[in-house]
Order: sequence, then C-alpha cells, then structure tokens
Amino acid sequence: MKKSTYHESKAKDFQRIILPVDGSNGSARAVGKALSLAKETGVDITALYVMEYPYLASVDLSYSYPDIMEIIKKRGNEVLDKVKKQGLKLGVSVKTKLVEGIPDDEIMKAAKKDDLIVMGCKGRTALSRILVGSVCEKVLHHSKSPVMIIR
Repeated sequence: MKKSTYHESKAKDFQRIILPVDGSNGSARAVGKALSLAKETGVDITALYVMEYPYLASVDLSYSYPDIMEIIKKRGNEVLDKVKKQGLKLGVSVKTKLVEGIPDDEIMKAAKKDDLIVMGCKGRTALSRILVGSVCEKVLHHSKSPVMIIR
C-alpha cells in the first residue's frame, strides 16, 4: 500500500486558494500564509481585490464617482501586482481578480465549494462588530467554502 505524502493529501482537501486582499497588515499576513500553503500543496491562488463604493466620499464634491473609482482601481491593481510578484518569487501561480461590489458577497461568489478562502482579519471589539459587522465574520459564518482566518 502506497503512503500518501503531505502534498497529495492536502491537495485533495481543496483545489484552489481564494485570497481576498486589501493592502492592510492583516491581509499581508494572510498573503504569506496562503503562499506558503500553496507552495506546500501545489494549488493555485486567486488573489481578489474588491472595490467597494466609498459612500462617504460623495460628500467631497471636488471628486466625482468615476475619479474615486479610478483611484480605488489603481490601488487595487497595485495590491494585486504585489501579491503576484511575491508568488513568482516562490514559484506559486497567482491569478488576480479585481471586482466592484460588497466585499463579503464578492469573496463568497468567487469561492467554490472545493476552494479554501484564506483571509486576514482585523481585530475588532464586540461593540464595533455589532454596529458595523465585519467582512471576515460574514465570510466565516456564511461561506459554503472552508475559511482560514489569519490574525
């Protein structure tokens, strides 16, 4: 009977890693973990940046909606390019995806049942979670895919 290696057994657990990124410190820690995991298992990563319309930005009339979205898009592409370069250095295939929408919804849409979502989570107080919610918590509780939270 052939023994399965760590690589073979882990690759059967999930087919791809979905890596939501936003450029934050928590996101950077998740990138490191996801790249390490992808290298060990041989699976690909899809790095996802969600452009969310900044509701409060509409108060400043010196910027129009298209201007704001261009700024956000530029930032998103910079974050995704950085992740892709980190993957190249480690020999890990990283596809990038830039979408507009509600972050938790878009993360769950991107992930299939046999994908693993690896995401950073900002520490929040109980009160702030109740008042504004957390993308991390929403994905953790509502995703049909397995979720790994990196703090």
